[in-house]
Amino acid sequence: MVQEDCSLRGRTIVVTRPRDQAEETAKAIVERGGKPYLLSTIEIRPPKNLTAAKKFFQALARREADYVIFMSVNGVQHLLAVAENLGILDEVKANLKNAFVIAVGPRTAQELEKDAVHVDLVPEKYTSEGILLCLQQRHVKDKAIYIPRTSDAPPELGEKLIEMGNRVEEIHVYQSQLPSDKGLVAVFAKNLEEGKVDAILFTSSLGVKNFIQMLKYAISEEKMKPLIARTVVVAIGPTTAKTLTEAAIRVDVMPQEHTLNGALNALASYWNTNKS
Repeated sequence: MVQEDCSLRGRTIVVTRPRDQAEETAKAIVERGGKPYLLSTIEIRPPKNLTAAKKFFQALARREADYVIFMSVNGVQHLLAVAENLGILDEVKANLKNAFVIAVGPRTAQELEKDAVHVDLVPEKYTSEGILLCLQQRHVKDKAIYIPRTSDAPPELGEKLIEMGNRVEEIHVYQSQLPSDKGLVAVFAKNLEEGKVDAILFTSSLGVKNFIQMLKYAISEEKMKPLIARTVVVAIGPTTAKTLTEAAIRVDVMPQEHTLNGALNALASYWNTNKS
């Protein structure tokens, strides 16, 4: 049972996650007494080219992959989906045992373990910075590191691992595209103008960028920013918060624990602290 201090009773929270993940977030909001408003800002598609994935599977089979870093549940699901489509799912799962597997956070780790893939490390901070710190502490150098993720992922983690002297390959196992439903955006813009939105939850930098791009279809940027400023803006972690700040959008809430539950609890605490 959700504690009273974690209540979102009567509040409308916009969920910007991809559709297949938004339902989980909506359920968590409802459990806290809130009203989820689904506005997916990312549409996920299969990869156009499987060459990199096939090379990765070959490297796994030859035990040439030292580290494999999973940055999201989507990365896990889509990598294994590619393996299944190629008819080598069991082989890939078995070969992953020969690599040091890192999951960015507990949900990603749970997804791997659900598919019988071992997880060697989950960083204390569930971010790319947390992963980087762990590998720096381990003095990881001259290693082959593979990162299955979206083609639109920020490059900083890979770049910093290369600076440490490693060989890094990003395996694009899915594409993150801008949703095409402009009608949904128009309705949201109207609700935003009418003050029917209490908070907007952002869980990725790409979600922020796409959100801004989508709203431009329905409202001018000059009008958009003041309207967003009337709501409570939640960033799940520092990378997402940085993207919002760079877009001149104020971040009101960022949890210490960079998880969905952490973000919703921090939002409830924010409203409890700032009661009118």
